Amino acid sequence: MKVMEIDETSRKGLDRTRWHKPLVSIIITHYNYSDHVVDAILSLLDQSHVNWECVIVDDASDQQHSRALTNIVEDLADDRITVRLLGRNGGQVPAFFAGLERTSGDFVCLLDPDDRYAPTFIEEALAAHLNLSVMCPILSTEQILITQQGIIGAGLRPDMHIARMRRFGKYLEVAEPEKPKLLYIPASVRGWHWTATSALMFRRAALNYLKPHKQFPFRRCADGYLAQGSHALGGTLFLQKGLVYRQLHNRNSWIDMKVYSSFQNKKRASGEIWAGVAYLDALEAIEANGLPEAERRRMAADNVSPKHGLQRVISRWRTSLKKRILS
Repeated sequence: MKVMEIDETSRKGLDRTRWHKPLVSIIITHYNYSDHVVDAILSLLDQSHVNWECVIVDDASDQQHSRALTNIVEDLADDRITVRLLGRNGGQVPAFFAGLERTSGDFVCLLDPDDRYAPTFIEEALAAHLNLSVMCPILSTEQILITQQGIIGAGLRPDMHIARMRRFGKYLEVAEPEKPKLLYIPASVRGWHWTATSALMFRRAALNYLKPHKQFPFRRCADGYLAQGSHALGGTLFLQKGLVYRQLHNRNSWIDMKVYSSFQNKKRASGEIWAGVAYLDALEAIEANGLPEAERRRMAADNVSPKHGLQRVISRWRTSLKKRILS
């Protein structure tokens, strides 16, 4: 039997502190956004949790954008940041998984190139994931909306906050909590339980079951695919704290730039809604990636009628969805 040699560092004692600072992988999918990506990267360099790696996946951008991206990363000269150039534009989800192949952290984030992290995003999202009560495949934080002129207001999930407000006569008292709540949302609870892409932190073990096996009809909607699929595998944690700055500008794919109320429909006129399709594609990927039988039964009980098999229900939902889209 081979005896492990003990080096000088090990002789000084067991370093338990590193257990509490796990590696976090950040993936930035980039397509013609070199005019925004600098601040996204700088927000990474600002993080209080320093044990991270980042791969920026350029999804076959126009040459001037891919060249600008490469120059930006070379100028920053941080070994934790690398670029992967794809030869064909495949969309946000395939680009994300191309980045996943180049990283190794147990926790994974997808940062949009036009968003920015607050300095404690990784630290606080990771701490929420590592709570001693419940383990989930995905965690979301609240987001703060900004324009190029600065912050414009509150987050995207007022429903997550109103429930805790105290009544003041016929009104509700708006007050910041001393300590933001960490909410657990079971997989059996349907609906949209997150803010958006950049506020999500996943467990790699769950993402492995979401690797695509086919081409998707949507080019973006990575949050719809990854968040709904991860939630189906084991529920969601939601941290009631704004730790991501979401930038509003004319090139946003979904959110309107003219946000004035927590309760308005924030979807821009040209924004496409693919969440329903993405959910079914995520369930199919989980099936194709070999989820163990016991977990399949548990997931089916949480996400579909227990009277029918998962594939049968997916087929029915997809047929119904196509009818609604075409009608």
